[in-house]
Amino acid sequence: MKSNKTVDLLYKIFNKSLNLVPKMSVSEWADRFRMLPSSSAEPGRWRTSRAPYQKEIMDAFTEKGVRKVVVKSASQIGKSDIMNNIIGRFAHLDPCPIMMIQPTIIDGEDYSKSRIAPMISATPVLKNIFKDAKVRDSGNTIMTKYFPGGRLVITGANSPSSLASKPISKLFCDEVDRFPESAGTEGDPVDLASKRTTTYWNRIIGLFSTPTIKGLSRIDDEYMTGTQAEWQHQCPNCKEWHLITHRNMKVDYEESENKKKQKHIIVKSVVWVCPDCGFSFSEQKIKQAKQKYVIQNPQALKSEVRSFFVNGFASPWISWNEIMEEWLKAKGDPEREKVVYNTRFGESYEQVGAFENGDMFLKRREKYEDELPDGVLALTAAVDTQDNRLEYEITGWGIGEEQWSIKKGIILGIPDTSRVWELLDQVLDRTYYFKNGKALTILRTFIDSGGHYTNEVYKYCYKSRKKQRIAIKGSSIPGVPLVYRISKIEKYGIPLVQLGVDSGKQYIMDRLTIEEKGKKYIHFPLNEIDDGNIDSFFLDRGYDEVYFKGLISEHLVQKTRNGATVFVWEKISKDARNEPLDLKVYNLACMQSLNLNFEALYEAFNSNSLTKMVGKPNKKEKKKVNYGAVNSGGVMDFVE
Repeated sequence: MKSNKTVDLLYKIFNKSLNLVPKMSVSEWADRFRMLPSSSAEPGRWRTSRAPYQKEIMDAFTEKGVRKVVVKSASQIGKSDIMNNIIGRFAHLDPCPIMMIQPTIIDGEDYSKSRIAPMISATPVLKNIFKDAKVRDSGNTIMTKYFPGGRLVITGANSPSSLASKPISKLFCDEVDRFPESAGTEGDPVDLASKRTTTYWNRIIGLFSTPTIKGLSRIDDEYMTGTQAEWQHQCPNCKEWHLITHRNMKVDYEESENKKKQKHIIVKSVVWVCPDCGFSFSEQKIKQAKQKYVIQNPQALKSEVRSFFVNGFASPWISWNEIMEEWLKAKGDPEREKVVYNTRFGESYEQVGAFENGDMFLKRREKYEDELPDGVLALTAAVDTQDNRLEYEITGWGIGEEQWSIKKGIILGIPDTSRVWELLDQVLDRTYYFKNGKALTILRTFIDSGGHYTNEVYKYCYKSRKKQRIAIKGSSIPGVPLVYRISKIEKYGIPLVQLGVDSGKQYIMDRLTIEEKGKKYIHFPLNEIDDGNIDSFFLDRGYDEVYFKGLISEHLVQKTRNGATVFVWEKISKDARNEPLDLKVYNLACMQSLNLNFEALYEAFNSNSLTKMVGKPNKKEKKKVNYGAVNSGGVMDFVE
């Protein structure tokens, strides 16, 4: 009798130890257990049928023989909930160590608070297994959440210590195109984290991202190594399958522009035109048609990589009208076009690298009516410091960041002599006039502090701090914002602005491609003709063949760093002078640092309330100069 009890106990223990993982797919788990929190746009029970393209992506993570899943997508297709469902399914039914990597630690903290915590709280089966972070001994934090048999670790791609420690079974990398080139000095963050999965036979890696720049996009490259499954629709007429893109959209719309050169688009209707049969169909008709993933690269199944592409035209949460309105508003502005390409079309954007020559810019120079042309509302200046000279540029700005090049000049002399800086003062302290007698002075100046005369720049900026003359330094970190960081030079108590010059150069190249005058267009002036009334300062404005060679003196070059492909700006030839390009970047950064309200400036200028409203003096007359340009709030101070 006793032996029978022992046998029964051993039998139960043996059976329990061999209990197989439930064969429930991620989509089945989500439809049965997942609840969306009250803060969600559509709270309540999850329905995979709401966005059917999500099903195959989720189920690939429980598909036999799949080791990597790559998702290249637009925004607003439910990517975060796809990842959350996968995490929830494994934590509940197949517990194991899980890691999610966001671009930065801050992004990871935000994702944990705004996505993971609400999911756990709203979904009963998860709330029951995840330990309460409020309990003292739970061990749970914002970035680490334990459950029976495993844990979820959330970290940033910029944290090498987190990426190279304990083994993990399931790895999720979100927005990989925004990952840094290297996790500290340890190398590529995806490769670094992937090594932590090698000890698990059932490991799987998920890479998710909207793409960024063509040729530089990590998700593009990863997508090409997989099955390249496109979410396609069947034409209701000819029954052919097609990927729905903006290229086959026909839009009926009205376009207008107000006095401030702001473009307004009203989209009346959007239809998709089948490229095979030529028939047109509404959004409702296409979304009711048959849909499925169509694999473009079936051979990738042998390498155990599934890759998926879905764009915004398949999303139930954004309409075709909205997408095409965004696109029509962005057209002609490369910076805005890039955003729409990435976030709505789910495609990488091909940026301009360089121009063949400067002839096109020489030809488009124009005659200004006076020192300042109509349209200019504010002035900035930039100074590039060289061993034997200072190079400067004065730039005018108007509505929509339309840009007028006013004067490019050189002050010869070694920057450790006071005379050089006195001559610079004469340029920066000038009053610049319109034909009607109104005038502006320079609002702010950015001065390069790199090179061999850093201390001389600091001294000058300290002396001229009330005139808004600010020291700057270029950052070597690729991909950072143009106005990247503001620190303090302790010795002088003045600010130092660090610039993302790579980003700035791309912005300038993008804007040079704009051919229609208006938002972000760059104007270049012809030299003035000496009629006896022109100030000699403007007889040579500086925009000649040499200038334009310098403006387009750099191009993007593909490099390999720490095993990752990156693009960097390099001179086209070793003897090329790139000061004109640098000055354009500094002026753009200077303007952006001011947070100018161009609409308010426009109203002030046209209501005769601009601070500098004086009659134009003759060439010999000297007037006292007021420093700084003014908007409706007065002189804008530099905020550290």
